[in-house]
Amino acid sequence: MQQTTVPLVADSHGLICAFGLRPLVRLELDALKDIEPESPVWLHFNLADRRARDWLSEQSQLPEAVLEALLEEGSHVHVQILQHGFVATLRDLDHDANGGEVRFGTFTVYVDAQRMVSVRRHPLETFDRLRRELYMGLELPSPVALFEHLVECLADTFESTVARLASTVEDAEDSILAGHQKEQGTELRQVRWLLARLRREARANRTALARIPSHLPAACGSDRQQSMAAAVDRFAGVAQDLELVEDRARLMQEEIAGRLSEATNKNLYLLSIVTTALFPITLITGIFGMNVGGLPWMEDPRGFTHAMVIIGVAVAITLTLIGRTRMR
Repeated sequence: MQQTTVPLVADSHGLICAFGLRPLVRLELDALKDIEPESPVWLHFNLADRRARDWLSEQSQLPEAVLEALLEEGSHVHVQILQHGFVATLRDLDHDANGGEVRFGTFTVYVDAQRMVSVRRHPLETFDRLRRELYMGLELPSPVALFEHLVECLADTFESTVARLASTVEDAEDSILAGHQKEQGTELRQVRWLLARLRREARANRTALARIPSHLPAACGSDRQQSMAAAVDRFAGVAQDLELVEDRARLMQEEIAGRLSEATNKNLYLLSIVTTALFPITLITGIFGMNVGGLPWMEDPRGFTHAMVIIGVAVAITLTLIGRTRMR
């Protein structure tokens, strides 16, 4: 398989951004035709635009295996090592400017010695960050260096999300210790669900990326291989942080369950005491309400007083027995 160059054309529909890497230059959408094909570049496409798919298929002259990987829908996380580079399909967090529910999206990147071509169908957090950093002047002289920084940014995205969820768990912990646990149960369940999803996606990314450092071109040098391996290992730290936050969230849920169980037991105990104390009253009133002959004090004007005295004595005896039982 011969390595080819990307012919840059004027029709840039579907191209989100483009950068020349050496030297770093921001490319306007209508200026791609003026860039030397031999210059290392990053092209970032929006596959939701059909014209981007058409340009990649018809004019990019990318290898068939690369095109198939870039244009595939719903692909699982994996890395494919090719003769002159590699293709990585990874998971990222959707870019949500309003700070809504955490969602995930997939992107695919092709990297060789002269280019990095990335595609996505929905706005993603990591690519938005990477693009802004390049706009601010961050210089990454080669596609491999750019991809390494992309991996670091991806790990940072996961870390920041874990940190935000950890802050949510800490706030829930404060509320629980203050006695407001009823409002925190639903929130903690949501946090644990998000943490479980983050753990799966981070583990999949790390497993796929682990293949890349040992398959970098020899021209990249051992230093680049080591730095790439260090970037990939960032996901190990993400996994550890995830486990710690998950453990804390689980402990908080157990604390909520324990406190609710304790409150329920207290209520049931009080209910049992009240029920036991009312039993003599119910029994005595039931007897005097039988309306049969022979009931005492039916004609006695002090009969009601006698009945109330009996009820009071019975309740006092019952409460005394309950109190002695509690002290044992």
